Order: sequence, then structure tokens, then C-alpha cells
Amino acid sequence: MPAFERPFARPLVSAFVAGLAVATAACRNGPPGGADRGADRGASFGHPANAPAFASSAVVPDEGTVKPVAQAPKAPLRIAVLGLESSQFWIPVKTGLARANRELQGRATAEWIVPGDNHTADVFGRAIDAAVAKQYDAIVTIAGDAGVAAYIDRAVRAGIPVATFNSETDTPNRRLFFVGADSYAQGKTAGALMCKLVGPNGKVGVITGFFSVEAHAARVKGFEDALKVGCPNATVVGRVENQDKADRAYQQAKDFMTAHSDLGGIIAIAGSPFGAARAIDEVGKAGKVHLITFDAVDETMDYVEKGVVDATIGQDPDAQGHDPAVRLYNYIVAGQLPPAGRLATRADVITKANAAKFRIPHS
Repeated sequence: MPAFERPFARPLVSAFVAGLAVATAACRNGPPGGADRGADRGASFGHPANAPAFASSAVVPDEGTVKPVAQAPKAPLRIAVLGLESSQFWIPVKTGLARANRELQGRATAEWIVPGDNHTADVFGRAIDAAVAKQYDAIVTIAGDAGVAAYIDRAVRAGIPVATFNSETDTPNRRLFFVGADSYAQGKTAGALMCKLVGPNGKVGVITGFFSVEAHAARVKGFEDALKVGCPNATVVGRVENQDKADRAYQQAKDFMTAHSDLGGIIAIAGSPFGAARAIDEVGKAGKVHLITFDAVDETMDYVEKGVVDATIGQDPDAQGHDPAVRLYNYIVAGQLPPAGRLATRADVITKANAAKFRIPHS
């Protein structure tokens, strides 16, 4: 199967895909958007015939550094960026978007809009419809579940190109591209690490963010698939959702440790995992109850450096904020398209040994 047609949920062969991405770094052209679109605006503009296949995937060499093309539109563009602020993770995402706005200054404005406090279609679908009604030139949105697909397609039929970021549904739709983590591959990495930590018969608790968010479910599946391969006698003692809330993760971690005195590990899949770290730290079980988390927010990094979090896995939030707006701008004014439908961001494994290089700087 060609590299660009592999299902995104499968692990990437990094060296091969990276090399292929370099070879295809010169983006393919779609319909130019620099001209006055007017009556020509329609589905062909929102989703051109030569758009990359929905499930194709690649690692691109200009992740986080893609630049706006030199061409300028006849009038400044407005890009709606529909995001969340439910956890500290979103701080560097917004920093990346601010960087994109500086690069696009005078030519486009990417507006950060928070429709609600979860990833689902009942929140983001209405926000997409509102962005269409307000005649934004492009939309960047989270696509946490299958229900978002219909709203994306409606925007595209109105001639508005859409990109997704951070959370991606596997339900095919007409968005141009996605920027974010390969969640299944991240989960497999976490599962392999956990096997080494808890041993072949370890007991592990799973704290996810939202059961309904497909990206979170993909991480859990990748994690449990890796456990089955690496330590098939290990046991998942429970699965709970913390809804990206630190206080819930704190209580859930305590509950796991109380119910299972021989608990070997906890994985905290999504937002505010430092709540689980605090629970482990308070009972003095660092190094006994191993903890794997995601992202490099300050609170989590504090516990990594303290040795309470054994490893946390990144997803380049700055690039997730920066790249979709710039790539949409490049498509609208110059017809440029990325080489694949899903642009997988870096998944750095951060431990106490290398934590200093991954601290997120504050502006």
C-alpha cells in the first residue's frame, strides 16, 4: 500500500515517510484563491479535485516552520480557529497561532474561538455553522467525533476550505488536511514503555480524557494493543475518563491505588495528567506506581523532573496552532496543498533525563 494511502491509525515508518515527505516537499497546486472568488466559490474551491486522500499520512520536514507564500490576497483573509481552553495544553497551541498571525500580519487574521469545553460535534458543529454564516474565508477546527464530519462537509459545500487539528475523526469528510498526533502510534509507544516498567504481569489503570473523543480512544487502543504484545499477562484494572480535569485525575488515581494495592502503573491519556501525578506523589509511590502521561505542560514537567512521571509523550502543540492557519492561507492565495491528508506531529518521549530541552518557553 502506498505510503500516502496507509490508514493513519497505523504506526508510521518514520525514516521512510520523512524521506518521502522531503521528496514531495514542493506542494501540489490546487485552484488559486488569490483572485476574487465571488460566484466561483463553491465545493470545488473548498475541496479541490487534487486534494490529498483523506486517510493518507506523512511527516513533513517543515512541521512548525511552514511559511506563508509571498502572494497576497486582494483583501485580508479571516480564518476561524475553533479550539479549546480546557487544560494548560492549549497555551502553547495559542502561542503557535499567535506566531502564525505575526507572519500573516496585514494579509490574514486567524481568530481564536472557543465554542465550549469539550471536543464533540454538538459543540464544534454549531461553531462551524456559525463561522460559515459569518463568512470566514477558512476554518480550522477540532474534529473529536464522527458527528463533526457533516458540519465540515456543509462548510466545504459553501466554498470554505476546512482543516482539522489536534483531534481527528476517522469518518471521511472533505477537510483538506489534519495537523496533529498519530494517536494510535502514541498509545503504542506508551504501552511499550509501560511493559518495561511494570513487567509481564503488571496491573495498570487507564485514565482517558473523554470516552467519546476518537483521538483519546485511539491512544487507549494503541496502548492496550502494545500491552497485549509486550506483556500479554498484564491486566488493565479499569478505564475512567477525567474530562481533562486535574482534580478528577487525582481522585481516580487514588481510587485505583486504593482498590489495587499491587497496582504497577497508570496511564493518563489526555489533559491535566498532573492530577494523577499528585496522587502518586502524596502517597509516596513514585517509582512503585509508574505513570505515563502526554504533553509537556509545566505541571506535568515538574513531576517528570521529580521522577513521579516516568515519561510523557509530546505532540508539538505549537505546530498544531501555527501550521493549519498558514497552510490554509497558502492554499487560498496560491493553491498549495500539503503532500498528505494527515500531517503527523512529533511524538517526543520526555523523561527526567531529557526534560530540560522540552520545557515550553513562556513569552
